[in-house]
Amino acid sequence: MKKALIVLAAIVLAPVLVVSLVVLAAGDWRAVGQTEAGDKVFVSSVRVLKNNQRVALVRVEYKEPAELPQGGPFVEMRARVRFNCSSGAAAPTTEWFYSRDRSGRFVVSKKATHDDQFGKNPEGGFADLVSKSVCSQTK
Repeated sequence: MKKALIVLAAIVLAPVLVVSLVVLAAGDWRAVGQTEAGDKVFVSSVRVLKNNQRVALVRVEYKEPAELPQGGPFVEMRARVRFNCSSGAAAPTTEWFYSRDRSGRFVVSKKATHDDQFGKNPEGGFADLVSKSVCSQTK
């Protein structure tokens, strides 16, 4: 009976913990600049890894709803990205594209795990801006 209660508590509390961690990370967004189109770019939760690599959360608020190669119109994009600061490469491990529903709420309208054009011109041209900011952090 005790074991079943512990398992039940773990099942109930796990989603609460995950949501709490996401909310904490979201409160830590730091503005790093704007693209030529006026899209606002933010970075959060930068972790320094071995071999001059970093992992960070990236958020782009599109000034106007954007039609991207992934579809659209999207008002925001968030991604977990691995940066190789030696080569300048940025590879998202997960991306979330947000739209607004009829009531005006943010909704995830697309999730992607592979993107060869991440941060390049079709997506707003923010790759260099983010890469410089993330790779300049040492802790």
